[in-house]
Amino acid sequence: MSERILIIDDDPAVHEVSGACLERDGYIVSSATEGETGLALSAARTPALVILDLGLPDMPGETVLREIRRRSRMPIIVLSAKGETEERVSGLSLGADDYLAKPYSARELVARVKALLRRASGDPMGLDLLRFDDGALEIDLARHEVRVDGEPRNLTPTEFDLLMVLAQYPGRVYSRGEIASRLRGQTFAGDERVIDVHIRNLRAKVETEATTPRRVETLRGVGYRLGVEPS
Repeated sequence: MSERILIIDDDPAVHEVSGACLERDGYIVSSATEGETGLALSAARTPALVILDLGLPDMPGETVLREIRRRSRMPIIVLSAKGETEERVSGLSLGADDYLAKPYSARELVARVKALLRRASGDPMGLDLLRFDDGALEIDLARHEVRVDGEPRNLTPTEFDLLMVLAQYPGRVYSRGEIASRLRGQTFAGDERVIDVHIRNLRAKVETEATTPRRVETLRGVGYRLGVEPS
């Protein structure tokens, strides 16, 4: 069955051009031009992915993002006419998985949609369950779930895949550029702070004490690594 994509944007061109490109690739596209309608559709139709503009006419896009993320782990791509790093970081901090500044190419948007959906449903290592830190940290690939001390943690698809990058070779240090390339399939210069935001969000969910991380470690000036052994 084709996957459903929800576009929440008040710009008709986004729905016309991006929607048409997504439909050509076999997706079912739903559209909303206001945040309230978008929230209703996201609840009623349970899309596989949401494309969300931050500049909505009836409410802040950040409010819509926060509400969708509160009740769902579905991937979210944020769109904005502003490309500043601070706004990008802000959107990702609220739980977005990716960010595109307008204007953007419809082909790039479709490519990122495919990558996020592939990552959200994929099994990159061919295993069912990975256990670390004497079993305190579990990555359940069959359920696409992470558990800490037996309790599920609500990771976004990007946070899950970031953890998988680090878990593939525990102890190996990955630079921000390497992490970016593995997550998106391409480098994105100038966006190193984006990786830092995802790391911070991940730590808040998998560390016992996020201010003194031992599972997702930083090697200053080098990068990040999974600091616990497999069990």
